[in-house]
Amino acid sequence: MAPLSQLRNIADTGETLHRSGCAPYKIEKYLQFYARKQGINVIVQATPTSISCQFPDEDNQFIIRRLEPAQINLSLLARTIIRINAVEDPGIEEPGRYPAWLIMLANIAIPPAFLTLIGSALTTIALSAVLGFLVWLCQLFCRGDRVILVEFLSALVAGLAVSLVSSMGVEVPVWGTCIAAIVLFVPGLSIANSLECLAFNDVISGSSLFAQSIFVLMKLFIGIYIGVSIGAALWGATPHVENVNEVLWWMPYLALPALSFSIGVIFNARLVDIVRALPVTVLGMWGPLYLGFGGGWIVGTWVTAMCITLYGTWLAKTLNLTGAIYIVQGILILVPGSRVLMSATQSLFNETLMADASIGLSALLMFSAIVAGQVTALALYSQKNRNLAS
Repeated sequence: MAPLSQLRNIADTGETLHRSGCAPYKIEKYLQFYARKQGINVIVQATPTSISCQFPDEDNQFIIRRLEPAQINLSLLARTIIRINAVEDPGIEEPGRYPAWLIMLANIAIPPAFLTLIGSALTTIALSAVLGFLVWLCQLFCRGDRVILVEFLSALVAGLAVSLVSSMGVEVPVWGTCIAAIVLFVPGLSIANSLECLAFNDVISGSSLFAQSIFVLMKLFIGIYIGVSIGAALWGATPHVENVNEVLWWMPYLALPALSFSIGVIFNARLVDIVRALPVTVLGMWGPLYLGFGGGWIVGTWVTAMCITLYGTWLAKTLNLTGAIYIVQGILILVPGSRVLMSATQSLFNETLMADASIGLSALLMFSAIVAGQVTALALYSQKNRNLAS
């Protein structure tokens, strides 16, 4: 008969995996493997908001945990999986966070790096750095019980700030600049996990994670809309300005590693994992442009999604980790979450951020291409993925 503390340790490990961003079906596999190493039989059911552990050989004891929606902590996720695979259990050790000043700089760097990569005016790029600082302040305010407000408040503040600047005569594409300010909140990992769950027939978790992602996108869009609308009422209607690309040829080569590093800092990834994930950032940004083989953006997105997933899964298998650690950066750039916002902007306000106006209109097709790409790539690893820790 195993002691209760040992059973609770298994449940605690599952809770740690959950709050660090692990996909629910993988939590089940990891916990079963971890329990087998200790000679314990466990039946696990994980969802985006709960974990249930049943121990048939231990008087059929149950441990049920109701959990908050997962946050992204890639360093904690990596350490927990390494601990599960270790010969001797070193215990749960919380990794340190990056310094507050570095997190602030990462928030400031993401919007201008994003705009540099897709092409924008230099004035807009400079303004977006200020917006990144404001978004960081919103994150400081929205902690604890207020964390559910962070996406909406950040979008609202961005909308107010951009409309104020625009009313002062500075020519910026209002909606496009706001989208760049909050692109960090595009739920890349949730969408990646939802697609992976659906690919392996975990329909409940996949649907729940997908619904959660849509909810976040709704908060972002309505936050920008309300902020811009209030700004128009306070300072007058903002003029419509077309986006102009003033980015010099060498700037994207600095912006891409800056964006990759900043995303890694925000998600608390280990430095070595940030470097390893750099290829998926390159794929996510430029893959749809060059991997279409004459078939256009949709084919390019499908091929890119496959390449990102194959690379992340292969690397995770090599290192005995999980692919989400390396896929998230590419998916955050590739996923049409920001393009869905651009599509709504284009449909309602006749404004688009990217030079190719059809991108906004094809957001649904691009999302479908990502689904097909991830499912195709995961199918190649399906048999191996069923025994994740081997």
